[in-house]
Amino acid sequence: MIEYITSEHVLNNIANLPQLVFEVTDACNLKCKYCAYGEFYNDFDKRENKKLSLSKAIRLIDYLQPYWNSNRNTSAMTYMYVSFYGGEPLLNIEFIKEIVSYFKNHVDCPHRTFIFTMTTNAMLLNRHMDYLVENDFQILISLDGNKKNNSYRVDLHGNSCYDRVIHNVDMLREKYPDYFDRNVSFNSVFHNRSTVEDVYMFFKKTYNKIPTISELNNVGIRPDKLEEFNRAFKNMNESLRQSEHYESIEKDMLMKASSYKGLAL
Repeated sequence: MIEYITSEHVLNNIANLPQLVFEVTDACNLKCKYCAYGEFYNDFDKRENKKLSLSKAIRLIDYLQPYWNSNRNTSAMTYMYVSFYGGEPLLNIEFIKEIVSYFKNHVDCPHRTFIFTMTTNAMLLNRHMDYLVENDFQILISLDGNKKNNSYRVDLHGNSCYDRVIHNVDMLREKYPDYFDRNVSFNSVFHNRSTVEDVYMFFKKTYNKIPTISELNNVGIRPDKLEEFNRAFKNMNESLRQSEHYESIEKDMLMKASSYKGLAL
């Protein structure tokens, strides 16, 4: 029997929403070779360096809030993630500050705690880390591992971003060590300049963290870029099986996956 989605399904899901994601801007200060909005792909919306309207975002929150407080909200979850994504969200930090302030001062949901999260490339982390720590943001940093692993991640002029990102991440760890241990995670994109063992050991030894690792997106590849994409693509499971410490890495990665809290990737 086919069950169709009704307005009741929609409203019940709104009332029990686990995560609200704002695409803060489609602008980015990097031009990663494998970006889903980059040269390999042809199935994305045109990037126009736009910023999300604050008034529209607040209108959405005002629309959702009564449902969160209604009898439709039957979720056992006591928290909800409010996530900021891009592009690079820190390029529109004023929007983020306004939304965080709005949740703290104008959203009254006694049965929900709002947890702020962000996915960032860390290029502007040095400028805004105090604010992020003050508001207890959970941060997912995009970093592919060591300098070779990270070499597809370049700025708008084609230069490596590695040294700047590492500088900013190390500054955050040094200034706020407890926060760093508790609130910072890493996401790595896997490709032909990586091995699972290299990526895993980099984060384990450098930051005592286990990264989330994902393969290149293989959907929507431009026909004229297919050969280049295939050179960059690498199978993560095959690399994992070839690792010297295969069993311990696999165990750690599986445990990480089971406890992962769903920050917007």
